[in-house]
Amino acid sequence: MKKQIYIALITVFIVSAYAIFRIGSTGAAPATEVSYSREVYPILESRCAACHMGEFVSEGLDMNTYESLLEGSQNGPVIIPGDVGNSLLVKMVTEGKMPKRGPKLTPAQIQILSDWINAGAPNN
Repeated sequence: MKKQIYIALITVFIVSAYAIFRIGSTGAAPATEVSYSREVYPILESRCAACHMGEFVSEGLDMNTYESLLEGSQNGPVIIPGDVGNSLLVKMVTEGKMPKRGPKLTPAQIQILSDWINAGAPNN
């Protein structure tokens, strides 16, 4: 009986920790300011450049500049400043759908993108 109680408590703890992590990573303001030029752009350059930077860009999503990134793709905006939950860019990398080729983004890189978007996606 005690073993079942311990298992139930551990399960509740793990589920609670996961829920807190998910809520914290999608709704709260970042603890520190994220820099587009120093933190966000290098991630995009290292993981997205093959398809979204250069002369020809996939789906019309040009990530060469801050302005072109905020313009979005032929399917509409991919970043909604201040709203990571409705920003397609984060959804696609979180679900592992992007990048299609090469290594996926790390959880830390996804967190940087999320914090930047939640902060209003400033051009800093």
